[in-house]
Amino acid sequence: MLYYNMTSVSTNIVNLQEKIRMIEIPKNVYDNIINIVEKHYPLEACGVLLGKIENETAKVVEVKEIKNVLESASMFWFDIKEWMNVILEAKERKLEYIGLFHSHIKGSPIPSLPDRHRMLECPEEVWIIVSYKSGTKPDIAAWRINDFGSSIMKLRLEIK
Repeated sequence: MLYYNMTSVSTNIVNLQEKIRMIEIPKNVYDNIINIVEKHYPLEACGVLLGKIENETAKVVEVKEIKNVLESASMFWFDIKEWMNVILEAKERKLEYIGLFHSHIKGSPIPSLPDRHRMLECPEEVWIIVSYKSGTKPDIAAWRINDFGSSIMKLRLEIK
């Protein structure tokens, strides 16, 4: 049922381009992501990526923290209504929904098997994963489902 609901939502309010190949994040937005991750450590944190999509580049201009309803150190998910409200409010401000970010407390910034299953629910989304352990430098990567829906694809990520 969740798969169906997310697919319905994605076609109605998300409307992403499928050809995103690169993500640009200003340093202040990157710092905001890291602050959210640190605030929730040792639990996984999550949020929404908002900005503009030009050609094959998604330019993140803002992130909105959303609650990890699982309150887990190894998994995340969010309230669909909260997620939709963030997207709709952003659209009113002429910002586009780009995707999600979340943290991995144990491991690398590579999508886990549950992450990959969730990514299939809205394959145009960009997923940024931050690998974070207290006292260490965060490792960050961006991903999406490839154009054929058959595997994940790592995106070029620039922090400016």
